[in-house]
Amino acid sequence: MKIRSQKIAKIAKERWNHIFSFSSRPLRPSVKNLLLFILLFISPAQADPSARIELPENEAWTGQRLPFFIELRADGSFTGAASFDLPEIPNSFILKLGTPVLGSTTEGDTEFFTQRHEFALFSQASGSLEIPPITARFSHRKGYTGPSFDASLKTEPASVVIQRPPGSENLGFLVTTDSLTIEETWSPPPGPLETGAVLKRTITQRAADLTGIALAPAPTAAPDGIRVYTGDPEVTDKTERGEFTGERRETITYLVQQPGTHTLPAIRYNWWNPTTQTLESKTLPAVTFTATAAPVPPPAPSPVRFLWWLAPLVAMTAGYSLRRPITDFLRQLRERIDPPPRRAARAFLRSCRHNNAAGATRGWATWQAFHPDFIPSAELQHHLLELNRHLYDPSSTTAKWNGNALAAAFRTIHKGSSQPPKPSPLPQLNP
Repeated sequence: MKIRSQKIAKIAKERWNHIFSFSSRPLRPSVKNLLLFILLFISPAQADPSARIELPENEAWTGQRLPFFIELRADGSFTGAASFDLPEIPNSFILKLGTPVLGSTTEGDTEFFTQRHEFALFSQASGSLEIPPITARFSHRKGYTGPSFDASLKTEPASVVIQRPPGSENLGFLVTTDSLTIEETWSPPPGPLETGAVLKRTITQRAADLTGIALAPAPTAAPDGIRVYTGDPEVTDKTERGEFTGERRETITYLVQQPGTHTLPAIRYNWWNPTTQTLESKTLPAVTFTATAAPVPPPAPSPVRFLWWLAPLVAMTAGYSLRRPITDFLRQLRERIDPPPRRAARAFLRSCRHNNAAGATRGWATWQAFHPDFIPSAELQHHLLELNRHLYDPSSTTAKWNGNALAAAFRTIHKGSSQPPKPSPLPQLNP
């Protein structure tokens, strides 16, 4: 109070100096004191900003939403957004809700601007609980315009009472709500599986007048041979027509590591209904499924089997590169195994066997080219003349030529003349 009076006197004195700084005549001390006294009472008081906590109720059930408010006051408009340092309370947490409600009020001649921020306390404790001072940081002006001033203020501590519902002492985690719905889905549905299969279980909770953070986490108990993986829960809070609803969605992944029959235990959720003053619960049934051993994978194929295509590729490349030497070699090999004179004799006899006069003529000419020094016998010469007469003599009366006799005469001399004659060591006279 003394500090506030000193501030008012200082303000009045400043106004006094401002008003009478331009006076050329000095005032008498009595007049001066009278005017200072008048200014002291007509000067408006400059109010300091403040932050205070308000608790509409100071009692709640375990896990129930306990609302409270923090009101910020300043003698000028607010600038920017306010921030709060929320304390850590064992087995409890504080959640800020919504956006602040702006307002104003007048006390005497001073107008105050206000911000009303809503918070919610959720606690699993039991008995008396203290909310430590909460630090609020905000900025404001003096009036509607002008520079902005920063303020950092602390609220007074507050005490609340958290009451454990009767009969819930051994239930552990408990929430308080009028309505709680719990659903679960499986992907894939539990059934016969193989070792190494993966099951995903999604559990969704929805509660009225609760945030999803305050709902019970899903247990992760599983028998031996099942490995459990959990992810971060998805929390969604909705406010519709003044009704607050929280949702918590969790996905649990089960990896089957061993064959056999496995049973996932039942999951029981408990909550206290403050309207009916009763404990309620819902149980997700146990799930049993059988896992068989995974089939033994075939041995890994040898990398050599994937190189089979190299053999034909190499053969084709080598064949293309060596095509001329190979062709010459095959030609020479054929000449050794089946020489041209023998092929010519075989073609001549085939034509005679089929009574082909023209073919026999060509075959004889080819064979004779390989045996230029050959002198046919009288019988062979006779049958060759018959062949020529049949082909070239218009007066020939033979309608069809028969080559059996010519073939027989040729065979008698062919055995000794099938090979070409060896070259003479003497040079030819007329090459």
